[in-house]
Amino acid sequence: MSPVMDARMRRTRNALHGALLVLLERKQFDQVTIREIAAEAGIGYATFFRHHASKAQLLEEVAAEEIGQLMALTLPLLDATDTRVACLALCKYVGEHRALWSALLTGAGGVMREEFIRQATNNTATLGPTRSWLPVELGAIYGVTATVEILTWWLRGHDEYTAEQIAEIVDRLVVIPTIGTG
Repeated sequence: MSPVMDARMRRTRNALHGALLVLLERKQFDQVTIREIAAEAGIGYATFFRHHASKAQLLEEVAAEEIGQLMALTLPLLDATDTRVACLALCKYVGEHRALWSALLTGAGGVMREEFIRQATNNTATLGPTRSWLPVELGAIYGVTATVEILTWWLRGHDEYTAEQIAEIVDRLVVIPTIGTG
């Protein structure tokens, strides 16, 4: 593939990602159409299908990419003795990308939750020790689900809480009881 074609494909891909995120800020995923995504991205309807078979596939790609960045940022920190550092990194990232994560978690929460769980369970070896009575996979599922719900609650209009306060909530309510030894 030529560098010009590669650059054009990258621009189209980025335009599709951005268009989906803009539309998710306005409405739920199931109300968004491919025609709307294509129009928002400034591409032709048929061009959409050269990149994705469906809008669900586009959402899965966006979700995987964003959650991958979040996991790369926070998972290594969970091995540290101070889990609040990892929680703070997660909450600051979400807070700094508030519009994006609001759109992803409130507009397409189910897909995001599933992708988050998939990536977390694929990385269970890096999650550190868990409670001896708790299966690692179940701990990952619980941790992700509870964290996503806390973040969604925060992003749905609880701006009075800082990233630091939400990090403390996630750490004390989710991470410490799930990851701690005992």
